[in-house]
Amino acid sequence: MCYERAMDADVVRGEPTGSDAVTGRLGMLTGFSLAAGAIPLPFLPDRVLLQLRGVVAHEAASRYGISLTTDGRAALAEPSSEDRVRNVLRKGAELLVRRILRRLGPLAPLSSAARAFEVYALGHLLDRYFRKLRAKSSLRVMPDEAIALRHAIDEAVARTFHPATTARKLRLTEGVEDLRDEFTRWLDNLLLTTATLPSYLERRLDAAFDDAARGHAILGIR
Repeated sequence: MCYERAMDADVVRGEPTGSDAVTGRLGMLTGFSLAAGAIPLPFLPDRVLLQLRGVVAHEAASRYGISLTTDGRAALAEPSSEDRVRNVLRKGAELLVRRILRRLGPLAPLSSAARAFEVYALGHLLDRYFRKLRAKSSLRVMPDEAIALRHAIDEAVARTFHPATTARKLRLTEGVEDLRDEFTRWLDNLLLTTATLPSYLERRLDAAFDDAARGHAILGIR
């Protein structure tokens, strides 16, 4: 009982601010989705992925006091697109890729990594939408809004790797005086550039989503 009260006292509902925000959930759920791809049973990975995408969507919305209707959650949680032909082609491509990658050893997890990236993109872009872009005052996400959001997120994932997508530039700070030798500077730049890649990919995802979301009038992007 004391433990339950302590847990309740530690969780505050509503928009997260500063140190009150619960962090790390999206990263863990993305990791779960990556592990789901290793389940050697037919249909079960998709079922696990459905549940994971659903909880990611629910968590992103509830953080801002917004609720998803049952149909709205279903539209966002479905691992596959609504287009049946596209789904059939995608399944066939995934089977082919898995067969090829199975022979390539270390590259085998790429198919699961792509699904995990889609899970991360769902949570990250929903947070961006509710935090910065949503103009509606309704506290419910109805099916039409959820479907438009799903289309915009799917488009953003595809556009992230398109050469025409331009990410917002970061301002990198430097010390007043650089006392490193040339070799140390080169190694530092190599490590920092590598460490910046996730941020670069995330900024490309944001830019692609902003463009895609503006194409769906129902979202009423501000």
